[in-house]
Amino acid sequence: MRFFVPDTNIDKEAKKAFITGGDVNHLRTVLRAEKGDEITLCDTGGTVYTCAISEITKDRIVCVIISAEDCPSEPSVPVILLQGVPKGEKMEFIIQKCVELGVSGIIPVMTERTVVRFEKKQDADKKVERWQKIAGEAAKQSGRGIVPKIGEVVKFKDLFGELDGGLRIIPYENEREISLKNILKENLPAEKIYLFIGPEGGFSLEEVERAAGEGFRPVSLGPRILRTETAGMAALAAIRYELGD
Repeated sequence: MRFFVPDTNIDKEAKKAFITGGDVNHLRTVLRAEKGDEITLCDTGGTVYTCAISEITKDRIVCVIISAEDCPSEPSVPVILLQGVPKGEKMEFIIQKCVELGVSGIIPVMTERTVVRFEKKQDADKKVERWQKIAGEAAKQSGRGIVPKIGEVVKFKDLFGELDGGLRIIPYENEREISLKNILKENLPAEKIYLFIGPEGGFSLEEVERAAGEGFRPVSLGPRILRTETAGMAALAAIRYELGD
């Protein structure tokens, strides 16, 4: 059993950890947890704690920390996925699988060819809340040490001010000369990697040119055109392969 808790719920000096919120009810009523059961907890920094349950109440579960170690499943170089928001449930699928593949964060981006439209900011925030929950479930399932953050939905023109350094890659179907493999071999290791994937219909030429002006390297993912829900996963898997993790 693996659960994520905020740093404030870890008392390293007292060697205790506290589970609060919805996970308490899940442990009590669904998993039927009992005192003495061993459980794995992760904080927001990628530390994994092996614990034993010492107290169960309606509002919280108290655990004794047995040991702590850095999570071995976290990647050596963080990859932030900038994902053009697709329609339907594709975004949920992308988040789930990219979290399993080790993505460190995802920023949903509204591009020129994005079909989805949010009438109000509250509508976008509600979607992000659901996407974050999916990221959390995928992180638990895949043994991650952190829950990757799903950022707020941003417009293409507002995106670049939020980025800081890093190797920047934008797969583009009209790029014929430069492959993702070559870019990675020339630039790894990197402090971090930004991977920008377009929605259905891809990027417009103007968007690719603007991204290139912001330091993004257009690359080819091969002779076949991939769907938006496939491209990010394929590129992320290739990056992890080159990094050896």
